Amino acid sequence: MKKALLMAGAAALFASSANAEVKPYVGLDGNYSSIDWAYDIEDSVEDDYTSVSAVAGAKFIRNFGMEAFYQISNGEKNRDANAGLNHSRFTAYGVDALGYLPLGCEGKVELIAGAGVGEYTFKVRNTFDGTSKDHSTGYRLNAGAQYNVDENWSVRGMYRHVYTQKSYADAIDEFSLGVRYNF
Repeated sequence: MKKALLMAGAAALFASSANAEVKPYVGLDGNYSSIDWAYDIEDSVEDDYTSVSAVAGAKFIRNFGMEAFYQISNGEKNRDANAGLNHSRFTAYGVDALGYLPLGCEGKVELIAGAGVGEYTFKVRNTFDGTSKDHSTGYRLNAGAQYNVDENWSVRGMYRHVYTQKSYADAIDEFSLGVRYNF
């Protein structure tokens, strides 16, 4: 799975330069994630995390692009009477296919919708049981908007719902705000 995600991301980012429409970009997002835990661990593990994501992508035509991301959350502490002190965090990486709908004549504002896949790793360390890791594939649905400040810079806001499979977490709801530099 990891190799397939990396290969898909590399293919999307290093597409043939013969097509003049290809516009690569890089960016940085700040994220707020709320996790719906699969088991009754809400009292012992934090539900809300902040994180940052580094992204690299390309628009292949005016209305379609792909984006690869790497995300790392902050570490959260939570005290539980049964489990002691818990430290938790998560990391993720993957790719998203994005559709763009430019609004107005100049196309300064674009609506964005997309779908993707990511590999999520949840890490929990507690006083009594030590450290445990949970690896999961997450299926992502995205919706948002982007404002193109000029030819090179864009500001983007997105909502993301991630369905995680065979994991401590059932789902993740995420809000992000970020910038993009277009080459």
